[in-house]
Amino acid sequence: MRTVDIVIIGSGIAGGLLARQLRLTCPDLGVLVLEAASAIVDHKVGESTVEVAAHYMVRRLNLGTYLYQHQLPKNGLRFFFDAEGKDLPLPRMSEIGSDHMPFHPSFQLERARLERDLVAMNRAAGAEVELGAKVIDVAIDGRGRHRVVYEQGGERREVACRWVCDASGRRHVLLRKLGVKVHKEARLNTAAAWGRYRGVAGLDAVTEPAWRSRVRHTSRHLSTNHFMYDGYWIWFIPLAGDLMSVGVVFDKDRIGEGSGAALPGPRTRAELERFLGAHRAVRDLLEGAELEDFQGYAHLPYHADRYFSTDRYAVTGEAGAFADPFYSPGSDFIATSNEFITQMILADVRGDRAGFEERVAAYDAYHRFKYDSTLRLYERMYPVFGCFELYRLKYLLDFNNYYNLVLWPFMADRVTDVGWIREELRLADLVLRALSTMGDHFAALARDLRARGEYFAQNEGRFANGLNGVEQMETRLGPAIDEGFRREQVDRAYGSVFAALLERRLGEPSLSDRARVVSELRLPQVLTFRDITPERLARLLSRIGERMTRELRGEFPDAGVERVEVRPGGGGVSVTGPAEGTKAHGEVLSRAQALWDASAGSLAHVAL
Repeated sequence: MRTVDIVIIGSGIAGGLLARQLRLTCPDLGVLVLEAASAIVDHKVGESTVEVAAHYMVRRLNLGTYLYQHQLPKNGLRFFFDAEGKDLPLPRMSEIGSDHMPFHPSFQLERARLERDLVAMNRAAGAEVELGAKVIDVAIDGRGRHRVVYEQGGERREVACRWVCDASGRRHVLLRKLGVKVHKEARLNTAAAWGRYRGVAGLDAVTEPAWRSRVRHTSRHLSTNHFMYDGYWIWFIPLAGDLMSVGVVFDKDRIGEGSGAALPGPRTRAELERFLGAHRAVRDLLEGAELEDFQGYAHLPYHADRYFSTDRYAVTGEAGAFADPFYSPGSDFIATSNEFITQMILADVRGDRAGFEERVAAYDAYHRFKYDSTLRLYERMYPVFGCFELYRLKYLLDFNNYYNLVLWPFMADRVTDVGWIREELRLADLVLRALSTMGDHFAALARDLRARGEYFAQNEGRFANGLNGVEQMETRLGPAIDEGFRREQVDRAYGSVFAALLERRLGEPSLSDRARVVSELRLPQVLTFRDITPERLARLLSRIGERMTRELRGEFPDAGVERVEVRPGGGGVSVTGPAEGTKAHGEVLSRAQALWDASAGSLAHVAL
């Protein structure tokens, strides 16, 4: 029986990228990749990458030249909103998206081509890659002499190794063999159906001048395009070679079988084509195109009890967990897991037993936290997706948090630092509470707008620049982290978005752009709002009035300021203490009104 250092099960994107990273980082270690398919030709979903995965591929794996030569650059995420009747032509749909290529790159991947190319690159780098090698048994030995049995060409073969890394996707080869539970996620009940179309003209074929000019003639075609509806979304992702990936992800509780929906979620090829054809803008884009293939998943999200072990095994990609494809996080999870696996192997090879065990425990806990926090981005949110007004606020918060809390630490190489991870895990409960609390508020406002008949009110003719919420961070991201600035951005994002929710639910005009309100709503204060009620708003305005009272007493020590009151309902401010009609009263009142009217420069505020 031959022996290698590391066996990787699967040569898809997760296994192929891990093999490349291990050969680049640990060239003295032997790597064997066992891929069940005899040829990598299968079309796979998961073509869209975002900034963490792109940074990993470009900076860590030196794939930048390859990606720009053989794959497509991506023009960010883009979202379109339709009328209730699903009958708006594309140029009239409200839109969230960029008006220029994003500062930090990402890519649209034709997966089969990338995975074939990775086989060639990994072999050239010294890895053994065996195709048609189906793993049929794995025996994990805690002393680091594992046994992997596979079939190839009708023969049974065995290999001994120190590490086993499972990148087998939804087959979960290793975890099933070990009896590690893989849980079907109950908090998010989503399914998907998709295929590749040839001959799609693309979004840039729409030549209406006003529609093109509102994004400064940037290429919408290169974006990951989401068509947003109540309970589901449809994607258009361009691939190199005149292919367009088109699919739908839907909440089975909202439009699945038995939901009573007029348009149930598709499960077959014919159902997918009928479903897509029921939407005017989608139908127009697909006119004359040919559907080449079809695939689907009856249920999307799942997670495992364990991902990394001191027995020297690990899982990466969909072999361990999957949350939801909406923000394209799958390749981000791969990048993070592969970084973890590489660092665990390096610590093990160095003989640093304490450091190795420390890393395994920290990385496994962090992976579980990241799955949970990612899932909570989508939990209960599918009923929100079809409303431009509401989703604009959610995206502003989510995108800001992604750049600040996810991308920046990855770019600064903090994500594998055990000390940094421990600090992040200390804040895990706060982060999860914040996501759940905001999710509750978004869902409540969606119900309100639906009840008022206003859910679709802003879905026509509006545009929001999706990059505005991160432009203040773009040039600051890098190897040095400014913790003070990061905290300030978290508070500003939560404060401005929550103020906008207060404004809309309670009918308080311009609340979201008042500096006094936004500054009072730092994250800890936001989390105290279990419900948005007039009474809670009154307490908030009372606190603001008390702060303004103290400030004005300092500015006007001789005026006898007793109290500043901020009145709800757009009633402005009042001042007690100086006698009305006196110069002192006029000066203090003018200053109080100026403090209350000061703009927060909030991106969440829109003057309607």
